[in-house]
Amino acid sequence: MRGRIAIEAGDALGGRQIRALHVVLIVVLTGVTYWPTLQNGFLPLGFDDGLILDTLAIRALSWGNLYTLLTEFNQAHYVPLTLLSLAVDFRLWELDPFGYHVTNVALQALTAVLAYGFAVPLLGSARLALCAALIFAVHPVQMEAVSLAVQRKTLLSGALFFLTLILYQAWCRSASRWTYVGALAAYVAAALAKPAVVTLPLFLLLYDYMVRPERMRLVDKVPFFAVAGAAALAAMGAHAAVGALHPPHGGTWVAHALMMSRVLLEYVDALLVPIHLAPAYYYPRAMVDAPFNVIALGAVVGCAVAVTYKRRDYPWSFFCFWWFVLSVLPESNIVPLAQLRADRFLYLAVMPFAVWLVIGCARLDRLISRVPSAGTRLLAPALIGLLAMVCYGSAAVWRNDVSAWRRVVDRHPWCAVAHGMLGRAFYEQGDLPRAEVMLVEAVRLSGRVPDPHLYLARVYAERGRRDLAQAAVHRYLELEPNDVEGLQLLAALSPTAVTQTEMR
Repeated sequence: MRGRIAIEAGDALGGRQIRALHVVLIVVLTGVTYWPTLQNGFLPLGFDDGLILDTLAIRALSWGNLYTLLTEFNQAHYVPLTLLSLAVDFRLWELDPFGYHVTNVALQALTAVLAYGFAVPLLGSARLALCAALIFAVHPVQMEAVSLAVQRKTLLSGALFFLTLILYQAWCRSASRWTYVGALAAYVAAALAKPAVVTLPLFLLLYDYMVRPERMRLVDKVPFFAVAGAAALAAMGAHAAVGALHPPHGGTWVAHALMMSRVLLEYVDALLVPIHLAPAYYYPRAMVDAPFNVIALGAVVGCAVAVTYKRRDYPWSFFCFWWFVLSVLPESNIVPLAQLRADRFLYLAVMPFAVWLVIGCARLDRLISRVPSAGTRLLAPALIGLLAMVCYGSAAVWRNDVSAWRRVVDRHPWCAVAHGMLGRAFYEQGDLPRAEVMLVEAVRLSGRVPDPHLYLARVYAERGRRDLAQAAVHRYLELEPNDVEGLQLLAALSPTAVTQTEMR
């Protein structure tokens, strides 16, 4: 690579035994870090694990079900390979969350190993590649992708993404037709697992520019762009089928760009200081016009211009910056979806951050240390250990719907939706007193959010407070006229229905 950092003698790629030990270390540390997730359940309330609980086609490995998985959208998703993997899990575990979590942890370890395999020739150092892969494996922002059973799509797609890159590297070295075909096939599989890999062809161009500029050719990427285009169309079609495509956040594309710039800076903050993470993030409407958003847009544009202009002086910063941008671009609401930010959107973006970080440690060695590779032998392992401990401790947040939404409320005490979701979680657990407290607070924060009124009516009804239940369901129907659930609850609370029940 242009401007590749100097690697001291004997550290270049290491022998097979060294790299085998590195692989074992990656697998062991990943397994230990995510071991607590094996105790977690499914989280269907707002976290999409209902995809597993409600999809009948994964409950038998029949040709009819396989055809359904391949040809139909599923709850705003087109992820047939992911659903096939969940069908295999169902065959083994039925609806026991333990087995799904075991598979997710194994996939995270596999993805980290593949990231290591890609990074060794990229960095020219097995030790630097190991540090980068370990940061990727145990960074706390990865907990959502590993702990949520339904995020199998993120993990499976990530593993196939790095397999594609490894095969592409092999093709660059050998020009073998079969390694190219293998890379393309792996990319097709990655897109069928989750279409968030649509920017990979652009990353291949970036990789060529930095690693083998003399052989950089657009024609090699045409089949990859064709796959990316098909995956993008399928993803938009799946979202459009359930009305999940939205107008720009804030009503205009300018406001949308300002908000996404803010989110991008928050992502950088989450990578650098991952101690304020949450299962969900909300933004008040007033934040659209916040002056900080303008500063954020200026910072993003300024950084992009600076690293591009200085790319020959700082090639790794240029490479990692644009690798990071391409990794988060598919999740950046270019096509506005329901969610502005989520930790899982950073899954692939952790790797360029990790590469940039370990290279920074190595450069720090050369500036301040007389001990060779003290940064990668002391500083980087200390950082990896700290990240692993924080990640390990965050598993309890994802234990169940209540624990997850409690963290969201802690992070967003002003948010009516968050309080309403925590109230629903308590209600689903049968904890009616706490459900009532949260739902009343949700209504106090914003009476315009419909669902808290419906669940508050249910809580009141089950606690024998029929007048309050009727008032709550009437308010719900004002916000959601003709809603079937509301009308059914109102009918059940009517004096006639109550009298008939008492007569029985």
